[in-house]
Amino acid sequence: MEHKNFVKMGGGGNPHKIYAFTLVELLVVIAIIGILIALLLPAVQAAREAARRMQCSNNMKQWVLALHNHHDGHKKLPSQYSQGTVKHERFSIHYHLLPYMEQTQLKDAIHSDDTITAPWIPTVGVVADTPENRRGQELRNTRVSALLCPSDGERNDLTMLGGAHNHACSRTNIVISLADGIAHVDQNESPFTHSFTGVGVNRVNTPVGKTAGTGNLTHRLLFYYYKQSDLGTATDGTSNTIVISETVTGDWNKRNIKGGVAAYQDFDDGGYNAHPSMCMALRDGSQYRADVGNHDHPRGGNWLEALAGQTGFHTIIPPNGPSCNKESTEAVRVGILAPSSNHTGGVNVGLLDGSVQFVSDSVDTGGLPMTRTGSYLQGESRFGVWGAMGTPNGNESRSL
Repeated sequence: MEHKNFVKMGGGGNPHKIYAFTLVELLVVIAIIGILIALLLPAVQAAREAARRMQCSNNMKQWVLALHNHHDGHKKLPSQYSQGTVKHERFSIHYHLLPYMEQTQLKDAIHSDDTITAPWIPTVGVVADTPENRRGQELRNTRVSALLCPSDGERNDLTMLGGAHNHACSRTNIVISLADGIAHVDQNESPFTHSFTGVGVNRVNTPVGKTAGTGNLTHRLLFYYYKQSDLGTATDGTSNTIVISETVTGDWNKRNIKGGVAAYQDFDDGGYNAHPSMCMALRDGSQYRADVGNHDHPRGGNWLEALAGQTGFHTIIPPNGPSCNKESTEAVRVGILAPSSNHTGGVNVGLLDGSVQFVSDSVDTGGLPMTRTGSYLQGESRFGVWGAMGTPNGNESRSL
């Protein structure tokens, strides 16, 4: 069959030819469009991550502002473990700051609910399945958006805790600085002695034997076990003191470095000599080595909980490094907890002056030397700029 060009006769008898795209031309155009999309997609993703990172930063600024408002009202900062008249001593600093984060109603509801006797109770199945307990569990698991970072894709999921604590809890991406203290984190033992009187909302606990330098790390931190300090504690300067950072949240049965904690019995040598380099050696890509156990409590696992593993971090191992604990249970007698994020190359930190800065994964950590723990922590931090920024009163004037 003979193919002819279509001809349209215009005015004056001049022909005008009409051409269609060939298959090859269409394929070339599609390929060019595909290349343009491939070039633009990373830029779009980067812009979205920049927006998520900015939201994380804004939440951290609001948290530090709430901390200052608490200080203005009480002339003290809240303690990581509560003292005075409290419902339960293990309610976190996040809980105590709720009224200063426009969450007064939530704090009052938790405080007045008789079924919520601890940050992890009630959990139906652990306690009786009653309407009251179900309501208490739902209230306890309320998500607080001001504590979450959009870069964490699992932030809205409930966390499952392992071991004897088979509880589901709501997460937090904001974690509180424990500076460069390694030993006796979370321990209710000498010299962390205290006495309790009363029950429920009238329970009063009074710490005793809190002399600095006797194994108690309170003199290194702004927030610690039953300690309420004030802004005057930060003698290194509010612009040189980190108070919060962020963590990717996780589940206890996953082996991810971000969000998980390795349980490693040989983390120290038994004589309060801790080896951060040994913790670093537990990495296998983005996960922990197969021969290392999981800690029962993942990072950021419960925003209500004061346990360091869930709402704390250290300025020892650099951002996005591993977290290690000598035990697999909830206690952190000897451990190091690193902050983490899904931002590229580092984490946000909130400073006591209200500013938020980005800290690189390559921040100076002083070479991660072996360090004595407990009462032996005095003076300048051994962990470089990172360690110095975590201590409020180590006689350091280092800045990021």
